[in-house]
Amino acid sequence: MKKKINLQCILLTFLTFTMGLSQFIIIGIINNLSTDFRVSIANIGALVTIFAIVYAVATPIINLSIGSIALHKVMLFFMLIFSFGNLLTAIASNFNVLLMSRIITALSSGPLMSTAVTFAAAIAPQRKRAWLISWVFSGFSIASVFGVPLGTWISDGLKSIFETGFKRHSEPRLPSTAQINH
Repeated sequence: MKKKINLQCILLTFLTFTMGLSQFIIIGIINNLSTDFRVSIANIGALVTIFAIVYAVATPIINLSIGSIALHKVMLFFMLIFSFGNLLTAIASNFNVLLMSRIITALSSGPLMSTAVTFAAAIAPQRKRAWLISWVFSGFSIASVFGVPLGTWISDGLKSIFETGFKRHSEPRLPSTAQINH
């Protein structure tokens, strides 16, 4: 039983870390997004505000509509939507697609977070309940501390790799002397 609770704790904590990372990462890459999508930093910053508004308004409404559906089914459903929203964010080709992807992610993040906490309370024995719930919330907190620098590091690293790779492959190449002599 202890190993099962520990594995579930790790999975739920990782889930909430991923959700937090998805929310906070935008702050760390705001300049890169502004450049890549050719919009102002204020417009990219609005993504954070819109996400927060959608999250705050939609979460209680969606949670009320869940009713008595099994928690694991609800979590799976919202994890799929969350994954789709983040995939759409990753492949967004323009600002409007990016905005829609963030709205989709916000619509799923709130219900997923509250379902994860409820699920943790439901699966944990009484003496472990507070411990498990605190770990589930800690995933979100850890993401707030590490999400921004990690997002910046990943974004800057990928940007550098792509820019270097594209420049290298787009530059005209002169034949080497070995190729000329043969």
